[in-house]
Amino acid sequence: MTRPILDAQLHEISTGIIHLGTLVATALEQALQALQSGDQALCSQISASDSAINNLQFEVERLTFRSLALQQPLAGRDLRFLSSVPSITADLERIGDNAAGIAKLLLQMTPLQATDTKPASPPPSVVASEGQNSQLDQAITEGTIISELLNLGQAAYEVLQGTMRAFEQRDAHNARKIWQEDDVVDVCYHAVRHNLTTMLTGTHAITALQQDPLILMRMTYWFWIAHNLERVGDHCTNICERIVFFLEGDGKIEPTEAE
Repeated sequence: MTRPILDAQLHEISTGIIHLGTLVATALEQALQALQSGDQALCSQISASDSAINNLQFEVERLTFRSLALQQPLAGRDLRFLSSVPSITADLERIGDNAAGIAKLLLQMTPLQATDTKPASPPPSVVASEGQNSQLDQAITEGTIISELLNLGQAAYEVLQGTMRAFEQRDAHNARKIWQEDDVVDVCYHAVRHNLTTMLTGTHAITALQQDPLILMRMTYWFWIAHNLERVGDHCTNICERIVFFLEGDGKIEPTEAE
């Protein structure tokens, strides 16, 4: 009689995690939309949704501890899954915090906003040869930085979507690939950080301040927004590590076979 009960509880917990991932992905998507549009109402909506994410995390963890205490699953995939749930839900909740953090920063930036910071189209490449660096640095504007932030956000969002697909489909192979290939988010983040640093130093800062006395204050906010987006990728790799663990009982990265 206990196996059907445990199966039902495992399904309920898994469904709760998928729902939590959907809420978090929606919050991140809305944060990117607010970053692009400056929609203050959307920022407020993201902040309000954070409590729903926290409540669902608490409920999934409650169900998990109930199953561990009452069903006492034997060592194996069931136990590995249940022991992984608190880590997975914590990382998802922190991604929700990252989205809410971006919304809060955007609202705080409202009094500092200039009127000409629309994203450039297309943004400059994040990879440049040494001979192109000076030209690229001269082309850096607040608009190109916002475009690169959107690229970073899109990369983080795609990693989150891939992570949740790997969880839902119990796909250890793709979870392992995401775990190993967090480089896309990191490359985007380092490009944004380089350009922000360039805007904050030397003649760039002097020229920018002469044109807009608030621009350096905004640059610090863009730094924090970039950091929040980069952390999304880190949380996703943590989740993928747990997926591989509960599916395979393995916490190590092994070389993948050529496809």
